[in-house]
Amino acid sequence: MIHWVRRNWWWIAAAFLAAYKLSLLQSQHIYAIGNAHHDDALFMKLAGHIARGEWLGPYDQFTLAKGPAYSVFIAANFWTGLPLGLSQQLVYLLACVMTVWALAPALTAGWARLLAFAFLFYNPLTYEGETMTRILRQHLTVPMAMMVAAGLVAICLRGDRKPSEQAVWACLAGLAGGIFMITREEGVWILPMAVACWVGWLVRGWLKRESNWARRWLAAVVFLVAGMVPYVTVASLNARHYGWFGVVDFKSAAFENLIGALTRIEVGPERHQVQVNREAREAAYLVSPAFAEIRPFLEEGPIALKWMEKEKHAYEERQYMAGWFNWALRDAIAAAGYVESPVTFLAYCSRVADEINMACDDGRLPAAGPRSSLMPKWQTTYTEGIKNGWWDYLDQAMRLTRFETIVPESVGSDDEIRDFVDLSWDSISPAPRATYFHKPNQIESNRVKIDALRGLADTWRAKFEDLFWVSAALLLLRPIELIVRRRWSWLTWLGVAVFAAVVAQLALNLLVHVVAFDNFYPAAWAPAYPLMQLVVILMLTDAARHWVIPGARRGWENWKTRRTREAPAD
Repeated sequence: MIHWVRRNWWWIAAAFLAAYKLSLLQSQHIYAIGNAHHDDALFMKLAGHIARGEWLGPYDQFTLAKGPAYSVFIAANFWTGLPLGLSQQLVYLLACVMTVWALAPALTAGWARLLAFAFLFYNPLTYEGETMTRILRQHLTVPMAMMVAAGLVAICLRGDRKPSEQAVWACLAGLAGGIFMITREEGVWILPMAVACWVGWLVRGWLKRESNWARRWLAAVVFLVAGMVPYVTVASLNARHYGWFGVVDFKSAAFENLIGALTRIEVGPERHQVQVNREAREAAYLVSPAFAEIRPFLEEGPIALKWMEKEKHAYEERQYMAGWFNWALRDAIAAAGYVESPVTFLAYCSRVADEINMACDDGRLPAAGPRSSLMPKWQTTYTEGIKNGWWDYLDQAMRLTRFETIVPESVGSDDEIRDFVDLSWDSISPAPRATYFHKPNQIESNRVKIDALRGLADTWRAKFEDLFWVSAALLLLRPIELIVRRRWSWLTWLGVAVFAAVVAQLALNLLVHVVAFDNFYPAAWAPAYPLMQLVVILMLTDAARHWVIPGARRGWENWKTRRTREAPAD
């Protein structure tokens, strides 16, 4: 027993650290936004259908608009009876443990593993109160991205292990990647990391001329096959319930063709963050009988009142901002009666796209070349926005300047927040319009824990930022050194690969901020933050193994040599 404790003491210490943080987090209740029908409330609504065995429920313009993995997670948690906030933290805890275990070949000392675990698990964004206590998909994408990275790191650092062990890690990483991809629609940012790791893995085996080099392909194939399982499973369920084999109809070719056709029309002046201006819509109504069917809903009535811009552009101009036009369009299509099923909805989208594209191609509409994308046409203001805003965006992401631990009051009536209460098994922050009992004395007592969380954040955020910049410098220096000396370091290669995913995630969010809507908030940076922490661990470990430790040894040997020379002879 004593021997086991000595060998595994760091696991015990890590368990105490984890328990302490989890106890503090029980002071942060769920921030329920009952009228967020396209985000928080949608995930809870879909989870309710799943929990009742109805899959995603009746089909409408919202059902397949977003990846269902997070709603599946909420429904599964409902059956466990655990508080949703606790379960989300336990999944993140599992991702941290998996990451530290993946680093075991490089972090051989128990104290190093403990530091790595504490560094990852005490990530400030896991106890940010204003956005990360909401019902958002980041609670699943963050740990899934970490698990993908952990699996890839484990495979690359275990090149001499049995193929079966590598296949297990590849399966775990692939499943995590598959869940990640069906949770959010912009998961493409994780691909640079995956591609870089697998290229390094396969090329290293080929350059080393391994006798059984083909075994490296086994891990890659297992990763790809496992990654397809979540997609095929959900697509098959959608085919069974709705008659369409796919996961998100928002990303279907038909809907992208529709948006592409509308955005290629060149009528009227460009307006900042306006995807399809009023003049282009009016021109499209004249050439597309199908599109004209939804004109009464898109230009007048409650849909127009809800979605048309009122701040950045005057309401009288009747402009939709890029972030909201697609939702307004889907609402209008639903109002016209074309959401009986995905097949009906996508057939209508294809009909409108074909009519508009035909008018563009034969010259009835002035237009750019064919497009099929949800991305708006590029404007010069976007280039200026990126040039002027990228440093501020990066600075805020690294410093977490909008960090807060206090949870806002929930929004909604009893009916609007009922799913949050019923499905989460968790406490909800007070909602002024609801009669739900909020345990006021307990909330006030929890201030002590909230203040402790704030103290942790204030202590560590600046230190984390310093470590980020140190690791960024190492990312520049170490590859240069390795190229000059013609050497290889898996830690450096993995650091560069994971950093590529960090850059891709931040760049994508900056693009959304410039092109569509305000994206300056901590939850937007949440997936990148722990990956950047992993980069810090990889690069500092690499520097310690190749610079610090060898330098210390040489210094020690030189010191002993000088002492020997200076010692007086007997």
